[in-house]
This record gives sequence, structure tokens and C-alpha cells, in this order.
Amino acid sequence: MYDVTRMQSTLDEAFFRAESEIRKEFARALKCIYGDSKVPNKTTFGRVTISKHKLRNHDDLNSIIDTAGFYIILTDYALDNNNCRLVANGNLRAIYRGECHKIRRRIQSHLFNTKYKKDYEDRKRKYQSKYKGKEFYEQFWPACLKLKPGVNGINIDQPQFKNSNWLVIVHSMNGCKQGVRKQAELAFDELFGKPVACKERRIEGSEGSRLHS
Repeated sequence: MYDVTRMQSTLDEAFFRAESEIRKEFARALKCIYGDSKVPNKTTFGRVTISKHKLRNHDDLNSIIDTAGFYIILTDYALDNNNCRLVANGNLRAIYRGECHKIRRRIQSHLFNTKYKKDYEDRKRKYQSKYKGKEFYEQFWPACLKLKPGVNGINIDQPQFKNSNWLVIVHSMNGCKQGVRKQAELAFDELFGKPVACKERRIEGSEGSRLHS
């Protein structure tokens, strides 16, 4: 005979151990890359390559990969209560970190939110016009970085933000799914402190750590 409760507990424990090991591996790597909580000048660390992108206008997004990865957004825009310790160039501080299967489009949703929503609706309209009766397949991201309660995403090309500097660091992570990339987020928070514009709720349980927007 079999005991499904015991089976589930065994699976949950194995999953939790695997997540913990992956998170520790990310923590070791991030600590090596960002020694002294500073973004380095170099971009290659063994098999790990990071890319840096200064953003001012929408066209600057073109330099960012549109595949899976982990990313960090830094700025010198003045924000209160940001306890994240990671800095770049002495005056840029991390305000958000995240992961996605399409990095470029996700960064657009954070930093050029109005254009992101317009582009999404345009793609949806064209798809539904071409494939009548079919549901639009593309994921929409309503939850983005929050500088004000209840306000998702910003537009850094607008007057309030355009005089500030914006830097995005990208770790390419092709070949893995979201469950692995999420551990990079948790490892980052443990090392440097959770950036102020990240508003997920962390839930601990028998199935490991999860981030919920």
C-alpha cells in the first residue's frame, strides 16, 4: 500500500532542499561579483556574464536581451527608506531587482510603463484581428516597480525622472525556469537588502520560499 501524505511530504522536503542549495549557490556568486556591495567595472566572471545598460529614452532598451534573466535597476533618483546596499558609480543605488523570461519587455513595463501598456494593447489588437476567436497568449505585467503606493511603473523619459540617471544590470539566464531565477532574487535580498521599489510578499512554507506581488 502507499501513503500519499508521506509521499507529498518527501517531495516537499526535497524541493525545499533543492531551492536552498540553489539560493546558496546564487548567494556565493553574487557576493563574488558584487564585492563590497558595489557594481564592478568588469562584466565577465567565469561562466557568468553581466551586461550594463544606461537608459534615458525608449530606444535605449534595444541593447537589452529579450530572453530569460535576472536584472537589477539602479538610480540616483532620490528615494526615502531604501535599505538596499548595492551601489554603482558611487551614487546609483539599487531600487528594484527581478527576473523574467523576457527581460527587455519587463524593463519596459517598469521604466516606460505608458509605452509598455500601449504596445501591449497594439499587439493584442493585431493578434485578435488576425486570429479571430483565439485568446491573446502574451502575459501582461500589471505589477511593476512602485515608487508610490498603488502606482505601478514609471516613465523615466518624463520630466519628473529624466534628469536622474538609470542603470540596468542584466544576468542572462537562458536554460532555466522561473523557479531557479526566483532564488536569485531571494539570494540578492539576503545579501544586500530588499530594494525599496520591490513590493512582493515573501511566504515561507513546506514547499519552500515564494515571492508574491
